[in-house]
Amino acid sequence: MSTSKKTPLTVIAERIDAHLNRFEADSKINKGQRYDREMQRWVEDPKGTGDYYCSSAYVSGRYISVVYITYQGSSQLTRERAEKYLAWLDAGNVGRHFEAEQASPEAREFMSRFENKKRLK
Repeated sequence: MSTSKKTPLTVIAERIDAHLNRFEADSKINKGQRYDREMQRWVEDPKGTGDYYCSSAYVSGRYISVVYITYQGSSQLTRERAEKYLAWLDAGNVGRHFEAEQASPEAREFMSRFENKKRLK
């Protein structure tokens, strides 16, 4: 058993929440878009919906719930997934947890290094 203290879930959730609030407030990150039926694709529209709307992260039992768009519900992350997502965000990346998990080879390499560090503790 490890003697190192685990970071409380509330602290992890607060830090993820801070990133999400920053993303929502940044118009370069949270660009509005709408679906154009004629073009059959998403197009930029300042009045459209962004990727983040009333986004938040909070503790829900033994999970961290993450909401990107309030009316679309939440995703529940285990401590391990939340820690990986937070490490990815702290490294300067922008995106949702599933984007972090399916990211580029560079990001996957970063995530595997993070996992290896966790195993060595």
